[in-house]
Amino acid sequence: MPIRRKRLPIVFALLALTLCCASPAFASWNGGHDVLGAAEAGKAWYFAEGTTRAGFSEYICLFNPGERVAVTSLSYMLGTGENVERRYDLLPRTRATVDVSAQVPPGNDVSVEVTSSEPVVAERSMYFDYKGACSGGHASPGAASPQKTWYFAEGCTRPGYDTYLCVQNPDVRDAMIELKYFRSGVDPEVRKDVKVPARSRFTIPVHEEPLGIGRYDDGRGDVAIEVRSTNGVPVLVERPMYFNRGPYLDGGHDVVGAAGPAEAWYFAEGCSRDGFDTYICLANPGRMRAVVSVHYYCGDGRTETRRNIEVEPESRFTIAAHEDELGAGRRNDAGGDFSIKVESENGVPVVAERPVYFMYRPFWSGGHDVVGAQKPETEWYFAEGCTRMGFETYLCMQNPGRGDALVDIAYFMGDGTINEKHGVRVAGGSRFTVPVHDPALGVGRYDDSSGDVSIRVESTNGVGVIAERSMYFADRWRTIDKAALADAWGWGELSRTSPARNDVALTFDIEGSSAIVSRLLDILKSRGVRATFFTLGPLAASAPDLMRRIVAEGHEIASHSMSHPMFTRLSPWQVESELSRTEAVISQATGLGPKPYFRFPYGDRNGGLISQVNSLGYFSVYWSVDPQDWSGNSVDTIQAIVMANTRNGSIILMHDRDKTVAALPSVIDGLRARGFDMVPLTEALFPGP
Repeated sequence: MPIRRKRLPIVFALLALTLCCASPAFASWNGGHDVLGAAEAGKAWYFAEGTTRAGFSEYICLFNPGERVAVTSLSYMLGTGENVERRYDLLPRTRATVDVSAQVPPGNDVSVEVTSSEPVVAERSMYFDYKGACSGGHASPGAASPQKTWYFAEGCTRPGYDTYLCVQNPDVRDAMIELKYFRSGVDPEVRKDVKVPARSRFTIPVHEEPLGIGRYDDGRGDVAIEVRSTNGVPVLVERPMYFNRGPYLDGGHDVVGAAGPAEAWYFAEGCSRDGFDTYICLANPGRMRAVVSVHYYCGDGRTETRRNIEVEPESRFTIAAHEDELGAGRRNDAGGDFSIKVESENGVPVVAERPVYFMYRPFWSGGHDVVGAQKPETEWYFAEGCTRMGFETYLCMQNPGRGDALVDIAYFMGDGTINEKHGVRVAGGSRFTVPVHDPALGVGRYDDSSGDVSIRVESTNGVGVIAERSMYFADRWRTIDKAALADAWGWGELSRTSPARNDVALTFDIEGSSAIVSRLLDILKSRGVRATFFTLGPLAASAPDLMRRIVAEGHEIASHSMSHPMFTRLSPWQVESELSRTEAVISQATGLGPKPYFRFPYGDRNGGLISQVNSLGYFSVYWSVDPQDWSGNSVDTIQAIVMANTRNGSIILMHDRDKTVAALPSVIDGLRARGFDMVPLTEALFPGP
């Protein structure tokens, strides 16, 4: 008897680049993702993973590189068995982004099938706050077709790691699948007769039993996976992982599986600079031992080769590429950027993935992962890319051959323009990196639709390359040029930001109580608010972990002097000493300096002092709302003063006091109810008056 599934009405829309921005710049999302490009555009793409649960935002990025309108249909297959159908008409040579939460009801796990009248490229990016334990994002290129077998070399169920298998069945028949888990030194575990209903999405927590392997605090928690359809109905499988590797390093990554093992795998991206740990995960699902070599093509021109690496039958093996023994070693220059080739020496095929865990610049943390390419190509396509504030996008290219490759790069921007770079040379046996957010070989930084970009990479002399696109993202203030912003405002002193926007800057002068500051941070985190903390030097010196927490949670740190003096009583050299010593201890604690923001203690200053701090690279920041939470004012009075005096562009002054902790939740809720957005000072000032 055929299964009848509820279908929602088909909705038609002309995509005129109005769906949404490429990637949302929410401050609570901090991490990165990486994808291998598509070797060609196609008329069908499949995504097994996706959700509209709370804390997750999902986007389908679509790129039409052709000359004709592409009539594109998206079928959303929910975990409930419902299907939602949508249609979009993609204009020629354009990119656009679909916000899945606007198409699918909240609280659903969803797979997506994309079909098009013309060849297009599709990617899916997701940004998340996973169970309140880790935040970040992951991205995946679509799979061109479902398959009967899928393989994953990476998976982990150690404490702090949650691994899932997301299975999409786009067929009208139910699929029956078998799961085989491979681990080193342990016989494979098999789970049989797992049913995936027709036209639906099914999820398996690998870290849980009975369908997974459970939780292990040793090597048994490192797992490779084979998923096989036993009744001939093809499926699509992805493996998302969420992790918390320690203080300030959490996130998630996701890959579509490999359709089969192979004798060679290529990776354009890899890094062993400080803060980056790169691994090569190898799975041997066969019955014979595999012997492999790994070649590292380094950015400084070196090639390092490690041979005779044995991978036992039906097992998983991990190489730390950032270490010397089997990797390229730790380097903090171009030699720490490398591409990878994995090849079988004895003809036994394997599956290879390359996860990277990173601290990209101070407190941009997360991880990303890709399954390797099986051969170089002369064309690569990427639907997603972003150079808005808070995003940095790189194009990584590997040339494993002996001859140089000459590459043309075309950027298809969200405003409809095309930016082309011709004749980019990628030397034979090397790795080459293009910062897309830099105008030299990229497009530069834009804070509008021009910063949303799809990419085509084309080798014009027939020498094949491998191309990956890595993206890192964090709070917007981290990529805004603060000195240029101060120039735009004319330096001097500031007491409010632009009245044309509903942004307000919540600022705290923190002067000595680590415990109270921690409570303030708890409140801000629970309500998703980012602020600016004007910090005394002794607090930064005595509580570096607190300073790191402030920055890691998306807040700005500014200077409030070293000893909290009356500045009108200081000599010029004492003024300079107050600022330089404070800057030194904040920089030592966080890796970030407090410039260009400084607040005079007690507001005690004059025109000469303002000019002096300007000459030292600091912008004097005063305030427009002062509830005097340090005084005898009650909690109710503090709240009332803030509510009565806050306007668009207000700078609100608060302190590390118990009454501030008591008043802050109602202050935040009240300001939000009046339509104000609370942002760090840099965001409130950007782009200028």
